[in-house]
Amino acid sequence: MSKFAIIFIFICFAYSNDCPSINDITGYWLSPKDEITGRSAIVKIIKKDGKYFGYKVVFLDSLPSQNDVNNDKYSLRDRAIIGSVYIYNLERNASNSYINGRYYDFNIGKTFHTRLKLECNELIFIISVDNIGMLGSKRIYKYISKDDVKFYIKDEVMPDFSGIDN
Repeated sequence: MSKFAIIFIFICFAYSNDCPSINDITGYWLSPKDEITGRSAIVKIIKKDGKYFGYKVVFLDSLPSQNDVNNDKYSLRDRAIIGSVYIYNLERNASNSYINGRYYDFNIGKTFHTRLKLECNELIFIISVDNIGMLGSKRIYKYISKDDVKFYIKDEVMPDFSGIDN
């Protein structure tokens, strides 16, 4: 019986160290590769007035940043993608759940409903046409520590809130 208890404690300890203690989504996250452009970016999520917002701070490839050329609003087509807020109005629902957000897709110039769940060191986004999340897709963002981000970010990027509809 004591061998079983020792093995059980070892397994519990091993799994508990796999997850950093992240209890808030603010910080830096690695986006999945874009389905159209194939680019990944580091995204910064901030909290402002009780809601959460996200914007890309740097692309991981050496290609230059692009502009938001597919935006329905012609006045916003010359804004850079880097710095433009594209995840917005997320509200914390439970300890690891965020709802009522919007997700702007730069590739097609459309805005979708989004909600997300924080699991260990991942943000699991459900991005959908409907508010329920039935007609959409899932994207997983990975946590990046501040120390790791320093390698990629040379200058602080300030968020551009233009184009956000409430």
